[in-house]
Amino acid sequence: MSAPYLSIARLSRRLTTGTTEALTFQPGVNLLIGQPNTGKTKWLQMLDHLLGDPSSFESTFDEQLYEKYDAISAELVIGEQMLNVERRWKEPGSKSKVFVDGEPLSPRDFQHVLLDKLGIPLLHFPKGNPFSGQTWPELSFRMLLRHIYRQQRFWGGIADQQIDAEQHACMLQFLGLAEHIYTDEYGKLVEMKLTAERLKARREQYGATLSELAGDLLTAEGLDLTVNSEMVRLAEECIIGKLDDLHVQRNRTLTYGRDKVVATESRGRIDALSEKRATLIIEREELFIQAKATNERLEEMKRYRDDLNNELARLHRAEDAGAVFADLKVTHCPACDQPVAAQAVADVSCHLCHQHLPSDPMVEGMGAARLQFENDRLTGEMHEAESLLDVLEREAIRLARRHETLNEQLKAAETELAPARQAVSALVNEDLRAIDMSMGQLNERQRQVQRLKGALELGEQLTAQIQEMETTIEPLQDQVDAKMRTTDFSHGEEMLAAGMSTYLNSLNTLKPKVWRHSAPDVNLSRSSFSIKVGTRRWNSALGGTDTLYFLMSYHYGLLSLSATPGYHYPGLTIIDLPGDFLGESVEDKENFIVQPFIDLLGQEAYAGAQVIITGASFQGLEGVHRNKLTKPYVG
Repeated sequence: MSAPYLSIARLSRRLTTGTTEALTFQPGVNLLIGQPNTGKTKWLQMLDHLLGDPSSFESTFDEQLYEKYDAISAELVIGEQMLNVERRWKEPGSKSKVFVDGEPLSPRDFQHVLLDKLGIPLLHFPKGNPFSGQTWPELSFRMLLRHIYRQQRFWGGIADQQIDAEQHACMLQFLGLAEHIYTDEYGKLVEMKLTAERLKARREQYGATLSELAGDLLTAEGLDLTVNSEMVRLAEECIIGKLDDLHVQRNRTLTYGRDKVVATESRGRIDALSEKRATLIIEREELFIQAKATNERLEEMKRYRDDLNNELARLHRAEDAGAVFADLKVTHCPACDQPVAAQAVADVSCHLCHQHLPSDPMVEGMGAARLQFENDRLTGEMHEAESLLDVLEREAIRLARRHETLNEQLKAAETELAPARQAVSALVNEDLRAIDMSMGQLNERQRQVQRLKGALELGEQLTAQIQEMETTIEPLQDQVDAKMRTTDFSHGEEMLAAGMSTYLNSLNTLKPKVWRHSAPDVNLSRSSFSIKVGTRRWNSALGGTDTLYFLMSYHYGLLSLSATPGYHYPGLTIIDLPGDFLGESVEDKENFIVQPFIDLLGQEAYAGAQVIITGASFQGLEGVHRNKLTKPYVG
């Protein structure tokens, strides 16, 4: 079953004076007749703006037209459904809206509504190379409209000012093939391949950069320039070995210096002082950590105590407020505000509301008991917090004193060691400086090797990601390829070519030898669309008048697809003919190019389809609906 047809029942525009101008149309062929400058083209351009043009009215039309009209509306028929569509460019907040049955929509949402009601799937397609990384745009109704509506100024191409990628996508959509080509699986496959290529490029760039940076580092350790995990491990082991040797050499140098300048009987004292100094430094560092933790805990307990104080203060305020209101009695009825007199009532009912009292006795003083409980709890927590604060403060004082004692002991040890250290330093200072410099260089190279190890791990992660991506891509590629093998492009090519040939043959029947060229040859594939006449592309093979016949056959061919199940051409064609396409007096000269459309839409399968064609006369043409414009517009 074919999709519902789209047609226009009524097109009207409202002048700023409030008057309405209107055209009515019927299914079948409709002729918009009038001499030049009677407004045929403007009517169709305003219809084009109504059908989801995202541009503003004033940017599309001249100022005179903008001032003259303030709205345009149409009754669109889609199958059995009628839609009232309107645009109001002077109403505040409505300039960019399309009103559908009174509901304001953005032009984009309006196009979605049209596609949905016409049974045309909303798809995204690649503009050019699908692997370029660009976002796939929507295959919108406006793109399709370029093939449905032929403007008077655009008779030089299939759809003038539309790029090849859009034309190709529109053709696939009309032939019901786009939904089999631009599938979710294909989009996902392209996205995954792009991601895999980016990862490979990143890995390649990373590998080149890594080899360049690591070359000197590995060469310095006498290793191969190949950057891999084994080479990095060997480089790190080599550096660690050299550092160990330098540590041994440094200790030997210090021992040699000490033996030279320190008397034998004083060496035991110097060793003991050095050991004591090292012990004091370690203890001082540990003490610093303890003192920091104690002070943090002390500050935390102070904040906790302040919170308890604030809570107790709020509790006391609540208790004072309760004492103020405790003696208040009900003196007036809450319903009628009359004074309440004490009345003798049974013990089982309330003296005020006369409802039965509960069987269990009321617990008096419940509020006071609750307040007392909270007060006792907070007071207990306060005492506990004060005790902890006292302990922490004493501990902080003890640690501070111990820190002071350690500093004094360390200062005394360093003072006693200073002469020996100065003497040793004077003797071996140059040797130590050279050793320390070498150790610093080795430490820096060790850090570089460790960074190199991390970079290698990143490379391994990239390789793992690429392998995982390729594992996922393979079955998806098979799925897309299988879908593509079942897609029949030849049937669509043949259907469009047959429709175009039918039109051109009809022209030759109505006016012999008007078309002297070969039949159009349509070529359609997954990635391209073209039409040839003979061996050349049509626009290279044809002249001016032949181009008009060819493009009319193209519209006829598209319209003939409307009744084919599974295709998505909406059964509407709008053609704004150039006024002097024949180069002669018109009258009935245009009739033969319209007659094939009349014959096509006269068939039962095309009931509900519609063609709107402009012209100067169409005198004597039968089986059409006419709208005649007589008033010329002079600038």
